[in-house]
Amino acid sequence: MENKEILLAITELKSSIDKRFDTLEKQFDNRLDSVSEELYKIKKYLDTVEVQQSEDTRKIINKIEKELIILNHDVKFLAEKFGIHDMKLYGIERKLNTKC
Repeated sequence: MENKEILLAITELKSSIDKRFDTLEKQFDNRLDSVSEELYKIKKYLDTVEVQQSEDTRKIINKIEKELIILNHDVKFLAEKFGIHDMKLYGIERKLNTKC
């Protein structure tokens, strides 16, 4: 083979490789775009779930706070009925009974 033929073969091979790399690059870009889009959807979903969970958590905390306020009122009412000293004696007695 002459130098021209070798040079022509190399040029054709390079052209073929360039086309193949262009095709692979386009496929890679398409897949990367697809993955990026899916990640965006996942992030949006997680943000939505996170907001919902924080709202649910706030509702539960508010409910617990209201129940604690009611419980505190009940304890004060009982303290007035039984007397603070009687409640303290009852608490000590209960602790002693649970230790035995």
